[in-house]
Amino acid sequence: MEKREAKKQVIQAGKELSKSGLIARTWGNVSCRVDDETFVITASGRNYLTLTEEEVVEVKMSDLSYEGDIKPSSEKRIHRAIYQLKDDAQFVIHTHQENASAISAMGVSEIELNQACEGIGERVICAEYGLPGTETLCANTVKAVSASDGKAVILKHHGAVIYGSSYEEAFRTAHNLEQACGQYLDQLHPDITRHPASKEFIQNQHEKAVIWNCSPVVKAFLKEEIRLKPYLDDFAQMAGMSMKFAGPEAIESAVRAGKSMLVRGRGALCVGKNVSDAEALSMLVEKNCKAYFAAKESGGTPIKFFDRFLMRQIYLRKYSKLGE
Repeated sequence: MEKREAKKQVIQAGKELSKSGLIARTWGNVSCRVDDETFVITASGRNYLTLTEEEVVEVKMSDLSYEGDIKPSSEKRIHRAIYQLKDDAQFVIHTHQENASAISAMGVSEIELNQACEGIGERVICAEYGLPGTETLCANTVKAVSASDGKAVILKHHGAVIYGSSYEEAFRTAHNLEQACGQYLDQLHPDITRHPASKEFIQNQHEKAVIWNCSPVVKAFLKEEIRLKPYLDDFAQMAGMSMKFAGPEAIESAVRAGKSMLVRGRGALCVGKNVSDAEALSMLVEKNCKAYFAAKESGGTPIKFFDRFLMRQIYLRKYSKLGE
């Protein structure tokens, strides 16, 4: 494929991912094969809705080298590995889509579907956990892709990776995966997937953006009366080691301090320095609550303490600044 056309497809994919809800903010990445020697991939931490051709980086297959000051996605190893492993892979998408992410917290090696699904087959393989951007995650992903009959695998505590022979096939498979995972969760625990819009209202307090997430899945978690621990990488990054559970009397001081928390009888108080931050956190709280219930049904556990600590520190030092 001609390089400029490949970059245009990646830009288009970034917009579609953001608008479809398959990712939140800059979590996730997209690439397109140019030829057997190169591929182009989204830059690290860039806004997909405003992505330019300069922010889609050309990377060499041989050594993952690139030119210029704009860094390619930290998951470039995974994209290269899939292109090298699968001759028919032309387009690769790494998503943090909600239903697949919830299943990623279950601790299972695979899930069996009731019927074969286009692009996926009759089962979905779940790759073992590895910290984002590491060789361990890449190796685990390659192992899962090699064992899969389809073109999509789930990454434990993380999200999903999908590839296709074209842009269209990759996205069709991503949507099929989300639907299949939703049906699986619906059979496992119907209340996990059946919920309406989650934002009750948005308001500004003490120069902070505040969103109340009052979705049924969040309210169901409140009945557990425990802190919400990270079952997903992106929640660990943005929310930290856990989200506090408290009563309504703590709301005022929490907003003043810029702290988010779960409020008894109300919902999730999501506080950000701007509306974008608050909306992203609200989405992640809801997704992590869904992951909690999926894990509870199967004996899954939260991300290990040290790993969630690392994720939080990396976010504070790097990705939170890239998103500004």
